[in-house]
Amino acid sequence: MNIVPPSNFQSQVSTDKGLTSNAVKSLPDTLRQQNGGSVPQSSQLSNRHPLEYRLQHWEETQHKRQLEQYRQIFGIAEPMKRVMDLKLVEQTDFNPLNQSNLHRDILLNKECSIDWEDVYGEPVVSQSGNLLGDDVHAKIESHTGI
Repeated sequence: MNIVPPSNFQSQVSTDKGLTSNAVKSLPDTLRQQNGGSVPQSSQLSNRHPLEYRLQHWEETQHKRQLEQYRQIFGIAEPMKRVMDLKLVEQTDFNPLNQSNLHRDILLNKECSIDWEDVYGEPVVSQSGNLLGDDVHAKIESHTGI
């Protein structure tokens, strides 16, 4: 069970290979000598910080850990139900206020946390100058067919 995402970061990739074959020590290995071309610069250096990979996959790892704990405590039904609920909520496309998906935040236990996007989100201004966009009631009525 991972609490922290694994460290899959390599700051440098070694291009030093043995000049002899692994199978027969006396034969030169022409594929590993790289005489025919240059080695791409991208395979030698990485311009990313070692923590960047872990930070990008932090929430995914925490969610997998939480589902694994639910499976150990409640059995396989609870994580399956949570994953299905999350997929249903993510597939819902109707959001009249154009805000973040509160239902998704509740399912991920993030309803009490405040992110950057919650405070400094893009304000939706309609053509009429209304900050919330067009009439919310009109959107709901058109979506439900009233």
